[in-house]
Amino acid sequence: MIGCAVAYELALRSVQVLLLDKSLPGRATSASAGGLWPIGETVGLGCGVIYHAARNGNSHEPRPLAEMEMLPPSLRDVLVASNECYPELAGTLRDLTDIDIEYDPGVGLMFLIYNDDEMALVGRVARSLPAPYKVQLLGAADARRFEPEVTSDLLGAALLEGEHQVNPMLVAEAYKRAAVRLGATVRHDCHVDALQRRGNRVTGVHVNGDVLEARTVVNAAGAWAGLLAETANVQLPVFPIRGQVVLTEALPRTLRACLSTSGCYLAQKKHGEVLIGSTTEVVGFDVSVTSEQITALCRGAVRAVPMLRRVGVKRIWAGLRPGTPDELPVLGPVEGLDGYCNAAGGFRTGIVAAPMTGRMVAQAIVGETPSLPIEPFLASRFDEVPSPSQRPFVASGLEIGASDHRGTGPSSREAPGSR
Repeated sequence: MIGCAVAYELALRSVQVLLLDKSLPGRATSASAGGLWPIGETVGLGCGVIYHAARNGNSHEPRPLAEMEMLPPSLRDVLVASNECYPELAGTLRDLTDIDIEYDPGVGLMFLIYNDDEMALVGRVARSLPAPYKVQLLGAADARRFEPEVTSDLLGAALLEGEHQVNPMLVAEAYKRAAVRLGATVRHDCHVDALQRRGNRVTGVHVNGDVLEARTVVNAAGAWAGLLAETANVQLPVFPIRGQVVLTEALPRTLRACLSTSGCYLAQKKHGEVLIGSTTEVVGFDVSVTSEQITALCRGAVRAVPMLRRVGVKRIWAGLRPGTPDELPVLGPVEGLDGYCNAAGGFRTGIVAAPMTGRMVAQAIVGETPSLPIEPFLASRFDEVPSPSQRPFVASGLEIGASDHRGTGPSSREAPGSR
């Protein structure tokens, strides 16, 4: 989605764009529920709770949930502004491409509170949010009035209104087709072997033995972005984080809100299926699914919504999201290197951030006044030694660091080739 969003925004600015896409297994877009949860993800009540639990499970010194670090205001501002783009963007993309991205306002994001630790987290979140952002604390009875199918075995719930969803695969496709309508060119099944660097400038890419020259190359290769950057001697600490996902058979409309818990999240899609996600595993470029993790997701879903016990599973899969040590994206140019721009590291906020990510990267390339500061997301921030909280965690015996991109799955050697 990020690569297509950048292509669209550049095409809007009359830039000649060539989008190179290799459809590798494990793209991050396919591993997402499409949740537009700008505040939920900033404060950790979306996928962040699951990520914290995964880190605790691989730590000798687990930290209480209430001490989970929140994402910084610089990212919150990007996510909020990006989320506000979606209603108009849905109409624009439909007009250009006839694709409905399934923008669904719904009720919002509801975090289910099972225990005192989760209640403490919600209290801390509520106290820390500046106006006009707010968390509505619900008792168990009120939570069930919003969502009659949620479990009664709750202490309560936290509701964040304005947190909605889209179909991420349709958004990516609509962005791509809209970019083409505006003059961009797309090459599918195109594997980028390496960047071409001459001195202090990236001048193009190597593709299937040929060199395609360009004034600017945008690295939007997702989980493979770090590998692609290394071919031009650029250190980019982006590493794959596997997310396993379960999709149920189609149901009548059952959930009004997107639901989040410390074990899984649930979002009912337009055609009735309930998407249950998502693990956060650092296991290299391994896109296999495991019975242990799929079972844990299903148990978490049944705990949250007991009627799902009677529902069949339609599909399971896994995707690789692009993680970074500080959980922030890496955007913009690299100091001392011309002709190169990053658009990577979206991890769990890539879908909601896509509109502003595409816009900010395009603005940086054409020299336009930025809508929001890009400085907090430049790669130069990694020149400093990371704090303990920024260091990657270990899962399944594999530690992924800034320059360690070892893979264990079938796609691990297919590295860089994405957009």
